[in-house]
Amino acid sequence: MISNYVRPSILGLSLTIGLLVVSAAVGSPTQRTQTTKCRQVAVQLDTKETTQDQIARIVKQQLNTCGVSATESEVQTASRNSLNLISKSKDPEKGVIYVNTKKFTICASWGKDKDFCKSH
Repeated sequence: MISNYVRPSILGLSLTIGLLVVSAAVGSPTQRTQTTKCRQVAVQLDTKETTQDQIARIVKQQLNTCGVSATESEVQTASRNSLNLISKSKDPEKGVIYVNTKKFTICASWGKDKDFCKSH
């Protein structure tokens, strides 16, 4: 037979462990959302006239801020693909393009749509 002093201790310990498990489960989606949000790089340009180096510099800066690692080759390839899509855009006044990679997505916007990527 368990003494009357041991029962409350076991119940209290069980409740504490249960609360810790629930707290960890509730905190997990927030952490995933931050990681996902950080995986999109927003490149805001005044005009569509830009260089691969300018795009690469912005990408590196944002990835470093978020703690996402990418090789120089990955950044340069994504920047080159972004530049190609920007140059193919028909509207010189505004535009938005996306370039997806395994580690991050570049959202580049320019002109009247300059703030699009920042808010999406």
